[in-house]
Order: sequence, then structure tokens, then C-alpha cells
Amino acid sequence: MRVLILALLFTSPTTPHDFRADAIRAHMQFLASDMLEGRGTGTRGYRIAAEYVAAQYALSGLEPGANGSWYQEVPFRKTTPGDDGSITIARSGATPVRFRIFDTFISQGDPLHADRTVDGEVVFAGFGVSAPDQRYDDYRGVDVRGKIVAIFSGAPQRFPNAVRAHHSSTATKIETVAQQGAKGLIFLTSPRDAQRMPWARNVRQSRLGSMYWLRADGTPHAVYPEVSHSVTLSLDATRTFLGTEADEIFAAIERGDPHPHTLPVRATIRLTSRHETVNSPNVVGIIRGSDPKLRDEYIVYSSHLDHLGITVAVDGDAINNGALDNASGVATILEIARNIAALPHKPKRSILFLATTGEEKGLRGADYFANNPTVPQDALAGVINLDMIMLTHRTRDVLALGAETNDLGDLARDAASAMRVELSPDPFPDEVFFVRSDQYPFVRRGIPAIYLDSGYKAVDPKINMQHEMEEWMRMRYHSPKDDLDQKLDYSAALPVAELAYRLGVSAAERTQRPRWKTGDFFGETFGKKR
Repeated sequence: MRVLILALLFTSPTTPHDFRADAIRAHMQFLASDMLEGRGTGTRGYRIAAEYVAAQYALSGLEPGANGSWYQEVPFRKTTPGDDGSITIARSGATPVRFRIFDTFISQGDPLHADRTVDGEVVFAGFGVSAPDQRYDDYRGVDVRGKIVAIFSGAPQRFPNAVRAHHSSTATKIETVAQQGAKGLIFLTSPRDAQRMPWARNVRQSRLGSMYWLRADGTPHAVYPEVSHSVTLSLDATRTFLGTEADEIFAAIERGDPHPHTLPVRATIRLTSRHETVNSPNVVGIIRGSDPKLRDEYIVYSSHLDHLGITVAVDGDAINNGALDNASGVATILEIARNIAALPHKPKRSILFLATTGEEKGLRGADYFANNPTVPQDALAGVINLDMIMLTHRTRDVLALGAETNDLGDLARDAASAMRVELSPDPFPDEVFFVRSDQYPFVRRGIPAIYLDSGYKAVDPKINMQHEMEEWMRMRYHSPKDDLDQKLDYSAALPVAELAYRLGVSAAERTQRPRWKTGDFFGETFGKKR
């Protein structure tokens, strides 16, 4: 009944290829309203958002895509860090220094232990990157077995962008350090990191804890027992931790040439954590293809429905509405679904619409679906992801992250040319967005994917869009200020919607499935899993 009531909020579609800024506005006004309390994973507000999306799928004529249901329930272990965590740093001949959680360091808790203490020598391992193909290995010449490893975020700038993105991924770093046999992990903060991401925001978000989806045996996926209790030091704590070496190490990190070595430090890390099991659904709808053979393959549109929920208040507001991140992307795929469903002749391949949960917890909902799809694993042909469309100004370009990795990029360029819009490169390669959104779990399963977003070349030449985007990231990103009170131009989503629509229909119509480019890093690394 609730789904039917929500469905009545909009009129039925009229003609195909009819993208409406007012529909995107209306979807966002509901999804980013205070009533949904920031759509935190596993919360009542998120569940309401999921029912709303299911209602819109139904209204557009999609069929349920999760074994007869709209909802693929994802079981999570939720971990909340306690307030009594500490790190003690001991140097020979010096008074030990004690750091306090949520003050000078943060952690999302330990998903395996309620109370755990780890003590050991510390090895500085640069970026924590092992990339033999780039003739680079931070672990060469140092023995980290049974020791605590301290590393920085990122990867050397000399790496090709795709390679750098992969090795900058926190998941990749944790997997690598676990393989090296370490027993603890400390992330350090550089001056550049501190400028890019305010510490108060990091603290606010860390209090929300972590979520990992549960395997059939009840164990959390992608948790490595040896390093399940990682921590991150603030810039001031990092300086104290590194001592007289701090400035030299910061400079080496900026050059991309750190020198891993054992530090004259012993660290004792203690964390307490609370655990509970929660469920939160992905929302899945399907438009069935028209070709008798190709209809059993799927082009996937994905966009994350969750956001941060309620956190410590900022200027009196505790609700992280997630208007741009990512009510904008979900609203846009709802418009794409409406338009494709209205086509008098459906594309040859089926098209699957996936509104994911747990993206803000580490791409968990998309990862669950990629590993446990509601259709056969080898039927997933390609993925088009939309996330955080910047609706500040109309632009004359669109971004297509990953376009160089697979031939979805060729189709995107053709679509952009037909639309007479530019297809621009990633303006913020340091942010490695290609591994920070929901296309990446599919990439890791060997499935070609692309991430579309609005561009940074404003139609009005007087507007410095890239500067405004940088300011938005500093002032509004992952905070209660990403709400509907900010100045928004909903029509800025229309070029992204049309490009994504054209791309998806083209990929669904042609005989050949999307393919990795010859020699592409992601294709070579993960493509053989298909």
C-alpha cells in the first residue's frame, strides 16, 4: 500500500527521451528531505527512501529485479567505536605519548573484537603500495611481519591514473598490508591530506562506525583479522608520531619517493567496539530486453541511495541530507528508467536499475550485489554509475571516468558528439573517484564500467566551475550543508541523464558486449575473472 501511495506522487510518462528538470527536482526534494533523516544505511529513513524508489520503478513499468521483489536485503555487521580507544607511542629515552580516539586519532572500530589491544614495533611503509608492474614496492627491503605498519593515503603521482586509483584504494592497501603479514595498521595524515579533508569532518564520520556485509556463514566479508583495527592519526598526531623525521617524510611523500624503514617507535593500540546485525536493501528493477538471446544479458545503471544519516551537529544541523551526494544520481536514474521504459521498442539487452545501500560505508551494497547478483553473474555485461551530480551550474561538458579503460568510453564519446557536448577528463585525479564509487566493485569482478558526472566547464564563461567544486568539497561534502537550501540548477542534470540514456541504450542494442581495452590495467588485473 505504501508503495502505491508513493507512486501517485508523479504522473505517468508521456513520450520517450523526455528528461525533465522538474521531475529531478521533485525526486530530490523527497529523497533529501529532513523526514528521511539523511538515509543512513539500515535506518528507517533509508527504508522509506528504498520504498520510494521501488514505487517509481513500478510507476515507470519496470519489473521487480530481486527474485520477485524490489529489494535485495543485505545483511551487515555494524560496528561502532567506543569512546575509550587510545594509542600509546613509546620512543627510547622519551616519555610515552598517549593519543585519544576522536581527538588526535580516529577509527571506525574493530568488526571482529569488542576489546582488542595490539602492541608492536612500527615500520613506515610509504604509501603501502606494492606495484611490481610499475617497478615500485613500498615493502621491498623492509620486514613488516608481526609488526605495525604506518602508511599514507594515495600512490605515486607518476603512476598512470587508473593504476594510481587502484593502489590508492583503502581496500587495496588493507589487503596488501594483510598479505605482507603485518599485525596492525596506522594511516598517517600529510599536510595535503589535512587541507583536502577537514579533521572535524573525519571525526564526525568516524563516529558512525563501519558496516561489512555478512557471508552465508555469518562472517564479515573483506575483513582481514590481522589488521581489522586500523586507525588514522590527525596531522598533529602524525607530526608527533614521526618526530624529527616528519618534514623530511612529508617532502618525500610529495615527491612520490618515500623511503620505507623501521621507526624508533613502539605503538600500543587499544580499541573497544560495539557490534550489531542490521539489514538494508539494494533496490532492483528490470526493463526486459526485446532480443530472445540478448535479453538474458544486462546493462546495469547504478546509483547509491544511502548517505550518512544523523551525525554530530554542524551549526545546529545534524541531518546529512545528501542532496547532491547522492539524491541527485538516484533522481537521474529514475528519469532514465522512465524514458527507457517508455520506448515503444525496448533495447535488445535487458537493463537493470540498481539503487544501492551502504556506499558511504565503503561501497558495501554494490559489492554485495556484484558478488551475489540477482541475475546470473556472467550475465552482467556492463555498468553505468551515476554519483554526486554537481547541480550548481549548467555545463557544456560531461565527465566519463573510466572512459579510457573499456569501449563503453567509445560509446560515451559517440553520444557526447551527437549531443554536441564535450567529454572531459577527470579534473581531480588526486581524489581517485573511479575507485570511490559503486562502479568499482563491478570492475573488481571484471565487468567493464564507467562513471558519469556533470562537467566543470560552465556555460557561463565567467564562472570558475572547478574552483567552485573545490570549495564545495571543502565546505559542504559529507556534511549537513549538502542540503536543499544550497543554490541548485536542476537542469544541470539533463546532459548527464541524456548521455547516460544514450550510452545505456547503445550498449544494450549492439551485438558485442562491452569490452576492456587491450592492455588496460583493470582489464588485465580483473578481466580474467569473467
